[in-house]
Amino acid sequence: MTTVSIGQLERARKNFSAILSRLASVGQSNVAKELGVAESTISRLKSEGDLEQFAKLLAAVGLKAVPVELRCYDPKDIDPLLQLARRHLAQVASAEQLAFDDPE
Repeated sequence: MTTVSIGQLERARKNFSAILSRLASVGQSNVAKELGVAESTISRLKSEGDLEQFAKLLAAVGLKAVPVELRCYDPKDIDPLLQLARRHLAQVASAEQLAFDDPE
């Protein structure tokens, strides 16, 4: 059996938590209807540890469970924007400096 890294275990725990949380908010019966299965099937997935196993699988292949409304961005694309924002905001002492003057 292969050794699982601490990072993978933490990711698996977070995956499992995200899955359970979303399952609770959406509702088991709604999920069952979407999948075309009985609600008891969803309950069994939870009670027999299949959802936890799935969360571990996601972590093992380098994936994570996140809500669909979240967006992922490559740090190489975001880091330059953050650097520019920090540089500009470092020069701002108050909100008044950000106000535009009306042309007269």
